[in-house]
Amino acid sequence: MRDKKNMRGKNENNDKKDQKDTRVEEVRPGIYAYIQEDGGWFLDNAGFIVGENDAIVIDSLSNAVKTNNFINEIKKITDNPLSFLINTHHHTDHIWTNYLFSSKTICSERCREETLKEKDVGLDIYKKIFQGLDTTGAKILPQDITFDKELRIHQEISDGTREIRLRYIGPAHTVDDAFVYLPEEKVVFCGDLLFSEPCTPFALMGSIYGSIVALDYLANLNADFYIPGHGPVAGKESLYRARDYFVYIRDEAYERFKDGIDPYTAAKSIDLGEYSSWNEKERVIGNVVRAYSEFKGEPIGAELPDLFNVLARMMDYRKEIG
Repeated sequence: MRDKKNMRGKNENNDKKDQKDTRVEEVRPGIYAYIQEDGGWFLDNAGFIVGENDAIVIDSLSNAVKTNNFINEIKKITDNPLSFLINTHHHTDHIWTNYLFSSKTICSERCREETLKEKDVGLDIYKKIFQGLDTTGAKILPQDITFDKELRIHQEISDGTREIRLRYIGPAHTVDDAFVYLPEEKVVFCGDLLFSEPCTPFALMGSIYGSIVALDYLANLNADFYIPGHGPVAGKESLYRARDYFVYIRDEAYERFKDGIDPYTAAKSIDLGEYSSWNEKERVIGNVVRAYSEFKGEPIGAELPDLFNVLARMMDYRKEIG
């Protein structure tokens, strides 16, 4: 393995480092998490896995400046060629700069379908809703390789072969989420199936029910390290915290749904309690809108016709609550 560093920023599950910096953390030998700042909107995490002759990347970032910084960090650690770039799902902050990597891209079949839809949406709507969003160099290209339920990559390492499993888990954060699991090393790259505290989980474009199921599924893998799509590297307890948040929001929303309260009024009336200190509190609106869809018996992950209006109302609420 052409590994230029032995250990860089090793993480322990209970590490309480400052989250305001972007950093590389080696969670196992050759397995790295790239943690972006405080994990807010469009500040997704990524990662890379260094083998004997290659490196595999998990997710790109929201603009060219951020991604070039990420690539430079990879180069500090290894000069191995990048063989594959895996996309965990189609959200723009995870795919907008795929083209900057000289590697084949891999995702679930549904993820590629949703990526093609994003090409039609374009950038302007996001820049309008998320004021000040930097989309420098953002470009959407469909992925090269897709899989249905599971794909296994066997990466050569110095003492044998490393197995990397990609699994599509169905509607959760989105309708196309997959995670990357290294069973021997007990590491999971969760994508946005997990937002670790203090980042508020989000299921507007997926399913509340599916998110709860997915978090339980990931917890049952009994991994030592869970690398979230946003927030610090975590242990199993963070999965349960995110799950409890969804259960709480679902139950509070259902009481208001039964009383005929519209989802926006319902969301604003929910006392977030122990979750009120988490970031992106405005996501309660998107989560309640999705919960109402499920309460009405709409299919899990059903496409919402007013999706961008919901996002806009969330950002208005963000300004309202400060």
